[in-house]
Amino acid sequence: MTPASDRRTILFDWDGTLVDSAERTFRCYEQVFGLHGITFDREAFERTYSPDWYRTYEGVGLPPDAWADADARWIACYETEPGALVDGARASLERLAAAGLLLGIVSSGDAARVRAEMAALGVDSLFATAVCGGETARRKPHPEPLLLALERLGLAPAECVYVGDSPEDVAMARAAGVLSIGIPGGFPNREALTASAPDLLAPSLKAAVETLLARFPI
Repeated sequence: MTPASDRRTILFDWDGTLVDSAERTFRCYEQVFGLHGITFDREAFERTYSPDWYRTYEGVGLPPDAWADADARWIACYETEPGALVDGARASLERLAAAGLLLGIVSSGDAARVRAEMAALGVDSLFATAVCGGETARRKPHPEPLLLALERLGLAPAECVYVGDSPEDVAMARAAGVLSIGIPGGFPNREALTASAPDLLAPSLKAAVETLLARFPI
């Protein structure tokens, strides 16, 4: 890892990294796919999960002409339950902000949904920017969303670290030339995250923040 002076910005994935959304995601997939006559269980979740949900749709055999309906139904289902930050997320973000680091979000999640959740959870003011699903032509693992965040902040890749819970997060960061930190979350992709070989693999968000603050004292 390079010195603190070169990496003063921490960009985060949202779902699974800062927000505990795995179980809500599973329940909504189960409901939505059931309405389309597709049985969805834990094995299917493990086999098809991706932060690009259209890969999940493809994986379970949902016809493309049903994707828009599935999107609307999934969001409606998801909004029936209150969101919750992962353990220690708020304190971790506040510590990073207090240390003078610039924070941001790069998420594949629907922009309206993610931004509303950030506001509802009272953390939106901690982030200097957010790039969400639908704001770029291509999603993770393509680097476009991360590069757009850097462009909005006027930063070079060497000035940034990206923290996420999926191999797609690691691939996006690598393609953008950004250092990656992987943290296992609640989604069924822990082995794949390890295999993706992030620059740093931390056991939790709190552990990742402790490592960042220890290695990059401000």
